[in-house]
Amino acid sequence: MILVLASIIAVFLAGTTCGIFAMLVIGIHAEERRTTRNGDRSRTGTASRCLLSTQTGDDVPVRVKAGR
Repeated sequence: MILVLASIIAVFLAGTTCGIFAMLVIGIHAEERRTTRNGDRSRTGTASRCLLSTQTGDDVPVRVKAGR
């Protein structure tokens, strides 16, 4: 009985966590679309654009040391 109750609580918490994450992603996406459509530069749009832009090691330009 305790195992069944624990599994029900675990499923509920996992669903809640996934739901919160989905709402966050949907909200960021909606804000991105709103700012790009209107051409506005809001603080939230700038922050989400900065957060969503990813740079990997391949994207970073290689620095060349100056020959002196």
